[in-house]
Amino acid sequence: MPEIYREKHRVVYYETDVSGQISLGKLVDLLMLASYDQGKALGMSEEKLNEQGYGWVITQHLLEINRLPKRDEQITLETKATAYNRYFCYRDFAIYDLAGELLAKMHTAFVLLDLKTRKISRITEAVIAPFAPEAIKTIERLPSPGKLTTVDAKKEYQVRFWDIDTNHHVNNVHYIEWMLDALDADFLLNYEPVALNIKYEHELHYGDTCESKVQIIREPELITVHEIKKTDTLSCTAKVSWRPRQ
Repeated sequence: MPEIYREKHRVVYYETDVSGQISLGKLVDLLMLASYDQGKALGMSEEKLNEQGYGWVITQHLLEINRLPKRDEQITLETKATAYNRYFCYRDFAIYDLAGELLAKMHTAFVLLDLKTRKISRITEAVIAPFAPEAIKTIERLPSPGKLTTVDAKKEYQVRFWDIDTNHHVNNVHYIEWMLDALDADFLLNYEPVALNIKYEHELHYGDTCESKVQIIREPELITVHEIKKTDTLSCTAKVSWRPRQ
């Protein structure tokens, strides 16, 4: 039975945007914090893993949002590693309000990265055992975010020192921020995200220059399709579903 981890959190002002709701990037950040804290609690912290020459790397997030938490709201973060095979680990996340209502849930696929070779490593029993996920032989077929068919807006970014995490590449949340930043303020003020499918393809490193492109599709539902590229190398793709702010 997978180990379930829970922790409480108060949404603070710097985690929210002008709407007073938590930003999409910060929402994912909090869920990643729960994963990090569970590793520490079980004796398999990120620091310990790094010392052994490895690090967990996200390959895809599937996020569904019922309601975005608000500034000063007390929430509960929950996570568990549900299953793993030779090369992938799958983890579920949830956020609840004080009344126990589900605000958001996320399913994530991870791989184990050899920090020296920058290649995917086989997941060992020693690394995964503390989390007690189910051992499976199959690989989950997660839905693709899709591809751009046209470009409605784009922006260029250069990777800063502060964008890099302990795995020595761009932290996954910065891709989300860069993707949404390609949308204009009027769009972001009037709509809020209800779902995110983001898939990570190739690493970006300090000093790299990349371009964030977005396509806006309004029928039959409002969605945006995103990609981040370094020259001709695809780093990340995503699809975001939206609804009018309430």
